[in-house]
Amino acid sequence: MTDDTKTTKGVKKIDRLLGTFRSGIGETIPMQVAHTFIVVARQKSVTVNELAELVGSTASTVSRHLLDLSGTLRSGAPGYGLLDRVQDPTNLRVVHYSLNAKGRLLLNNLVDILED
Repeated sequence: MTDDTKTTKGVKKIDRLLGTFRSGIGETIPMQVAHTFIVVARQKSVTVNELAELVGSTASTVSRHLLDLSGTLRSGAPGYGLLDRVQDPTNLRVVHYSLNAKGRLLLNNLVDILED
């Protein structure tokens, strides 16, 4: 495979990945929110503070991203519905986030593109 062919094939995959994100999450999805989704997908369950450390951001920024990816946007409108929020029964100030069925479906679609 020539470098041009490899590059063309790679760019097509990137385009398909971004298109899948946009159709699965939203047409105007910020890249930081997409990155947060991927990092949550890599974990079984993650808290805001753990995720902030993993993505190199502040807890307040990550908290907003997690709200968007969960059931309710910051504005109060319905969120993307890709994550479940579960309050820690031993520490009510801690919330754990993980992919729900819709989030796992999106992740599987993204992985399928990479495996083509």
